[in-house]
Amino acid sequence: MRVTTKIQEALDAAVSALRAELGENLFSCCVYGSAVRGNAIEGVSDINLLILLNQSDSAAHAAVARAIGAQSVIDPFILGRRGFERSVRAFAPKFASIRRNYKILHGADPLADMTVDAALEKFLCEQAVRNLRLRLVYSFVTRAQHKAYDKFVVRNITAMFVQFSEALRLNGVAMPQPFDERVPVLAKEFKLDGQVLRDLLALKKQPQKFSETDAVSWHEKLFPVVDAVLVWMETNWPAK
Repeated sequence: MRVTTKIQEALDAAVSALRAELGENLFSCCVYGSAVRGNAIEGVSDINLLILLNQSDSAAHAAVARAIGAQSVIDPFILGRRGFERSVRAFAPKFASIRRNYKILHGADPLADMTVDAALEKFLCEQAVRNLRLRLVYSFVTRAQHKAYDKFVVRNITAMFVQFSEALRLNGVAMPQPFDERVPVLAKEFKLDGQVLRDLLALKKQPQKFSETDAVSWHEKLFPVVDAVLVWMETNWPAK
C-alpha cells in the first residue's frame, strides 16, 4: 500500500479514535480502494474504511460518529458481524472489489473465507449498472430542479470504473490495477469511446461546475458509455 503522509495520518487517527470509542466492539477495520491501489488523489479521493462491529446498534453507531463522523475524508462502510455473510452476498460485486485491494488496520480479516456464487455476482453487477443508468438519466432530466448533475457524475466516476471492470473480470478478462491503464481494455471489450473514460478520470482529478452546455455535452457522451456496458451484459449474460 503506497499512501501519502496525510492519508496515512488520517488512517492512523481514524483507527485510534475508533479503538478508543468502540473498544472490544470493534471486530475489524480495513482500508480499501484507491488508498490501497496507490492512486488516491490527496484532497479529492475518499479514504474507504470497512468497519465491522461485534454488535451493530445505535450506541455503536454513535461511537463511530464521535470517532470519525467529522472527518470528511473518511467514507465508512459499517456492518455488524451478525448477518455479515448475507451482506457479502447482497453486495457481492462491492466485496469482490474490496477483496482485491484492502489492508487490515485492526482486528481479524473479515474476508478471509469469503465465497460468492458467480451467477449471483453477475446478477448484482448488472443490477448496479442498471441502477446507475437510471440515476444518471434522472439526474440529467431533473438538473433544472436540483442543479446537481455535475456532482452526480463526479461522485460516480469510481463506481463506473469499478463496476465496468468487475463485469469484465467475471468473464475472465484480466484488468490492470490503475484506472488509466484500464481504459483501452474497457474501450475494446465494450466497444466504446475510450476518450470519454479518460475525460472522466481528468474530471475526477479536477472537478468542475457544469454549465448548461457542459451538462448536455457530458450526457451525450456519457449515457452511451453506460448503455454500451448494459448491451454487452445483455449479449454475454443471457437472461435465464
